[in-house]
Amino acid sequence: MQRNSSGPSRGGGVASLPPKFTELRRILDESVTKGDLINVIGMVKDCQLPIPTIGTDYKCTLTLFDLSTEDDGEGVSFNIFRPFDSMPDISARDVIVVFQVKVQSYRQNPLSLISSHSTEIHVFAANKIPRLPRTAEAALVSDKKVKGNKTLFSSEIYRYVSYFYHKIDKDAAPDVEEFQRKANRSLNIKDKFSLLSDVKEGNYYNLIVRVVRSPYNLYDKLTVYVSDYTKNDDLFNVTWDRLSNLPGADSDPYGYTETKSSPAKKEWVGPYGKRSIQITCWPPHADFIRDEVSVGQWIYLRNVHIKRGHDGNYVEGAMHEERKAVVATKVNVDVMDATDGDNIDPRLKDALRRWRDYEKSRKKEEKQVMAAQVAGAKRRGEDVSHDDQPKAKKNSKERRKEKRIALEKKEEERRIREEAQIALNDLVTCENQESRPPQSIESILQQMTISVGADDEAPIPFACNKFRARVRVVDFYPPNLEDFACSRLITPFEVLSDASDADDDSDSDSDNEQDAIDRGYERVWAWRFALKLQDAVSQNGSKNSQETVWVVVDNSEGQCLTNLDACDLKNDEETLTKLRECTFALWGNLEEVKSRLSKKPSPPSETPSRGPRGRPKLLQLERPPLDSSDNEDNQGNRDKQGNKVSEQAISNKPFDCCIREYAIKKGGVAADGDEAKKWIRVFGLYGTKIRV
Repeated sequence: MQRNSSGPSRGGGVASLPPKFTELRRILDESVTKGDLINVIGMVKDCQLPIPTIGTDYKCTLTLFDLSTEDDGEGVSFNIFRPFDSMPDISARDVIVVFQVKVQSYRQNPLSLISSHSTEIHVFAANKIPRLPRTAEAALVSDKKVKGNKTLFSSEIYRYVSYFYHKIDKDAAPDVEEFQRKANRSLNIKDKFSLLSDVKEGNYYNLIVRVVRSPYNLYDKLTVYVSDYTKNDDLFNVTWDRLSNLPGADSDPYGYTETKSSPAKKEWVGPYGKRSIQITCWPPHADFIRDEVSVGQWIYLRNVHIKRGHDGNYVEGAMHEERKAVVATKVNVDVMDATDGDNIDPRLKDALRRWRDYEKSRKKEEKQVMAAQVAGAKRRGEDVSHDDQPKAKKNSKERRKEKRIALEKKEEERRIREEAQIALNDLVTCENQESRPPQSIESILQQMTISVGADDEAPIPFACNKFRARVRVVDFYPPNLEDFACSRLITPFEVLSDASDADDDSDSDSDNEQDAIDRGYERVWAWRFALKLQDAVSQNGSKNSQETVWVVVDNSEGQCLTNLDACDLKNDEETLTKLRECTFALWGNLEEVKSRLSKKPSPPSETPSRGPRGRPKLLQLERPPLDSSDNEDNQGNRDKQGNKVSEQAISNKPFDCCIREYAIKKGGVAADGDEAKKWIRVFGLYGTKIRV
């Protein structure tokens, strides 16, 4: 039965809950909405002292009750996340007034409260709260560590705190000694986290694991197979089902056709061997997994009981209801985000590394077994095609880390006047149109130096800078628009800081491509092409300047430039047509001039690496020569007789664009140890848009 929050107090006088405050019973009855910011007044029933979290904050959990919940003994959890120095000091039966606290629904647990950036927590010391008619103003603890403490209390709040403290049944909260004992015990939390390789029968553990088979429903409970890619000899042995497709293989690759715990092949996405465990879950954990968890996700399981299975041969896990928990419906399952690189749990990162390493070793072993099987078939005189032999795996390339460098010089007044007279292409616009004056290609390509000592200077390989240039397009690469977009496979290991093109291993072998897609790898397309830009006006005033530079256009800048998303242009005629119309506004008849040439442009300095079935891979597409010179231009487009085609034949308008300078680190080490020779200077287009 709900008790009214006002009435005669034992100390005399009556006070009502101040306006804009919410009774805790409304939270337990879910009469408030998740995400609401509310104000509450309650007595502290229980306190779990601050403990560190993965981030910089600490977590402190209070259990609050008030006049609306004292009869049934229920309380509301209040989770406080703050730096340690900002945590409030709480004692037994203190009254706290909380402003702007957020209502949350965590997993399938009842509604609770959680602090936000705007939350203010004010503590009234229990031993200083007087009876009415005196108010509790003197009991307010002035603690500078408490965030906020800036709200001006009304006399109504002070009066209600006095009334509330002496009205409520304080026997529902422990005394000072018991309260402190429980609070201190909350710090004696044993870290129960363990790898599957270290679990022992009869103990309880916390696990970070990947769901490797769809949960199987058993009416009031369910079973789920999980793995963290570590090995334990007490676990069930899942055998390699790939062997079933080879000549002479056992039709029962698991070897346990009569064992109920053998997982279905078609649903299994996990490792083979003794690396997976079956866990049986009862409500409320089973309900959460049934509704929120799917195969392939990473989950955090708490308080998993490891025990021997019914057959006595293998260990299994069990998750029962938490009977001693403050909240009877406490769920010990969390779905983890394996894509958030900034906030990922380091233990999950380690698990992802183990998964990646396992996949590499599995593919290697698979090829060795297939090769041995093929060799054995040949010895038995079977007709085995050479096409069945595994292809050698290519080495993956290092990812290149781009660094932007900056340089800015003022143009001479004569050049600015000349450029102002040029009829610019009004279909192309760029950032910094007014604030940054245009610079010549010659000044952009100029070697940068730094001061060494008092009177000496030394060259540097590159300098971070951004430029605005007035240019026109005289060439592009690749020579065909269909190749302006390239693709790669997205792997689950890209969140790892030491990932080194994990998709290379799957793409290097066309036989493994479908296997990679079946395992959840997604192919994505991205823009990747280059434009050769020429100064609209040369330094000597000639409009036939030979100063040029190659600029790379990556995916984000390609989207900005064309207002199109990259796709398979060879199979998407509509997008290819839109791209051709868009680029015509940029470079005029350049594509027509290039198509008339019988000899294609010279290839870039490094041949683009091709993926399976001839698909270019995003990270392997190399660039044309980036630092232009007269010699380079002499190698430009030529006609059928081998004569250089004059760029006067190209009809297009100059435009303003933004160019950024960065560098790519070379593989290996310079022979003479010169640090500057380890870098390749690169230019890229940014902040430029075609308006069509």
